[in-house]
Amino acid sequence: MTPVSQQILGGFDMPKLTRTGYEIGSSEAGAIVLHKTSFQNRIEVLRKHKLARAGVEDIDEARNPTALRRGIHLEKGVATWAAEEIELLTDMPVEMFEPTEAYKKPDLGIASSIDRIMKLNAPLHLWNSEGTAVNLQGECIAEIKTDFYHNGRPKPEWVVQVLHQMLCSDIRKGLILCMDQHGKLHMYPVEWNAAVVTTMLDAYTEFWEHVKNDTEYPPIATEAQSEPVEIDQDFPDTNFNLLALCQDFELKRQEELAARKDKESIRETIEMAVEALNAEHVIARAPVTREGIPAMPSYEIKYTTKLREKKQMMPTGEMVETITFKIKEMQ
Repeated sequence: MTPVSQQILGGFDMPKLTRTGYEIGSSEAGAIVLHKTSFQNRIEVLRKHKLARAGVEDIDEARNPTALRRGIHLEKGVATWAAEEIELLTDMPVEMFEPTEAYKKPDLGIASSIDRIMKLNAPLHLWNSEGTAVNLQGECIAEIKTDFYHNGRPKPEWVVQVLHQMLCSDIRKGLILCMDQHGKLHMYPVEWNAAVVTTMLDAYTEFWEHVKNDTEYPPIATEAQSEPVEIDQDFPDTNFNLLALCQDFELKRQEELAARKDKESIRETIEMAVEALNAEHVIARAPVTREGIPAMPSYEIKYTTKLREKKQMMPTGEMVETITFKIKEMQ
């Protein structure tokens, strides 16, 4: 089997392949469709395109330049690693190349530079974020990410980015390859979604109308929207992800509440036991086995109640009770 590293072309000093002011790039798609992403919002993208059309150079200061540099330097390694993993899963060689030109759809005003295009010579069986089995074979877009705040699911902006690349290239299969903060590789399949693509095209039309007429998007709301946004039809993956995250959050919240109640109940019982001893400093010593080894940890307990004058700007003469409660495991 030919090493995949010999099939991968290019480095990480690729020039920009799309024309700002005339083409929406795949890295801008998420901000335009979802209104904002981790790195930019649609107002900023619109401003950049208007300036480009006016011949004004926009100094694009990245919000997280460290993350961008990390992604550039690690992209090639992640691509090689992913291809080798796929070869192991399919027992077939993977062909991969880095396009040197952008894929364009001038009539739509969109273009896309693609990280890698893979040719899978055998079916690759994966699961998408909704828990549905997906089989990939043949030509496939590979979008490479390094995410050091990863939660185990693809970001919605990544999915929009790959769908944008599909729209530009006419390739209908995609794969997000993500290395997370723990050095783990995740592979997320992306399938063509006509409903989401329709929403994207509507957003692109609105964007170019703003550019043409020199109009603006509404300001980004600083408060929560008064009307809820239903996303289950247009963005089923995001809807599923939010459902799963909310369920996880609610479960942890209930567990935390239960643990807090148990902790308070145990503390009250300890306080009552120490008060019954008429002591403030108690050692609960563990029994020792025949070998002279403690059967469990011993604990030092301090429980005091004191009256002190309530502190304010002026003396009040009011007394308040302060409680000190400490438990320490003894070595």
